[in-house]
Amino acid sequence: MATVDFVEPNLNVLAHAQTLELEVGSRCGGHGICGGDRVRVLGEPPLSEITEAERRHLSKKELAAGIRLACQCFPNDSTISLRVEIFPDGQ
Repeated sequence: MATVDFVEPNLNVLAHAQTLELEVGSRCGGHGICGGDRVRVLGEPPLSEITEAERRHLSKKELAAGIRLACQCFPNDSTISLRVEIFPDGQ
């Protein structure tokens, strides 16, 4: 689990993780193709809507559990901290 204390709404969760040099598992470079950058943002932070790429790569069960693709979700509020659980290699 990692905590990002600065939040920039124009950066997706993957970019935030990369600023902390965290390996999230994005093999496609953040384009929503590989589905390998599965994370769960803990708490109830305001995030962007679920994308079609996330619907392709994540099961309904995963989505219901709050799992997102780090490259596809963006924070909607710059006044929060993000606490992120990382699922390496899509596990």
